[in-house]
Amino acid sequence: MRDCFLPLQKWESNNTGHCIIVSDGGTTPQVPQLTRLPGDISGHEFVEPVKKINEGQDVDHFLSSKAYKDIVTWMLMLNASMFPRASEDGSTTRWPSGGSPRDISPTVANLRDLIRDADEMVTTYPPDTGPRRFGNIAFRDWHAGLGSKADALLAKYLPQDLQVANTHGVQPMVEIKAYFLGSWGSAQRLDYGTGHELSFLAFLACLWKVGAFAEKPDGEEERAIVLHVIHPYACTFLEAGDIEY
Repeated sequence: MRDCFLPLQKWESNNTGHCIIVSDGGTTPQVPQLTRLPGDISGHEFVEPVKKINEGQDVDHFLSSKAYKDIVTWMLMLNASMFPRASEDGSTTRWPSGGSPRDISPTVANLRDLIRDADEMVTTYPPDTGPRRFGNIAFRDWHAGLGSKADALLAKYLPQDLQVANTHGVQPMVEIKAYFLGSWGSAQRLDYGTGHELSFLAFLACLWKVGAFAEKPDGEEERAIVLHVIHPYACTFLEAGDIEY
């Protein structure tokens, strides 16, 4: 049986070698949970993120930080929500991408629409036909266009209480926006990679921690995030890659 790297209560491997969660009387698998901020977030001290990993020793510090623990926990939650569920009658429930959304929370629906708006912007910046050595400069134009509309998009689609300055004078949106902007590649280098994907996961993790997502059993909300937010985000960058290259 393949090591699934999660302390779940009961696992089996099917004949394809894939791990599945086996139902044992309706008990929910014990997956690590990303802790939400307690109560009213107005008293929490939000800060504008700054780059803190500049040298090798900074990586060691990051790997022992709460931020690293939180992002790993968040990835485990998202992954575990998508594992097929096998019931005792032998049937298996799977959640393929592209399925019709059912009973998704308002935040998931709003984020889906936010990604849709970003995706629609791709068509307004066709690839530049001139000579180029590296990436296509049209990617830089799209990136700048998205950045100029970021405040309006986030104000439109995220909860209003994230846009109110707290007792420390910093809006939660200031911190959240930085991770959102970091999710869309580098206009300077004309590239996109795993660091930008990680920034998008951090953006979603911030929303989870401030209580923007619904609380649902058996990873239902996390699964909706994967299917209706992360998957469309990845598809948008497949299209943006046509601009980039």
